[in-house]
Amino acid sequence: METIIWPVYIDSSKSRNDGRKISKNDAVTNPKLTEISRAARKLGLNPKTEDDKYYPRFWWDSSGRIIIEREEISKNKLLVNISQSIKSLRKK
Repeated sequence: METIIWPVYIDSSKSRNDGRKISKNDAVTNPKLTEISRAARKLGLNPKTEDDKYYPRFWWDSSGRIIIEREEISKNKLLVNISQSIKSLRKK
């Protein structure tokens, strides 16, 4: 199953109404596409980056998106895992 991940889904500076899908404690500040892609690769996923896409709610901001093939894991758990991976990558 293909899953689309927009950076806003894991952005702690955004509200739930703006599109954040996980808790602020699990989210990261201003995640970049490259960070999400690197974190997904670190988790053994095969991400495809589309940097010319616009999140519908913020159609003026070309944030891009990541497409990931996932199996046997919920989308929410996947987002938390990616966010935690980004946090560990930022600490290095």
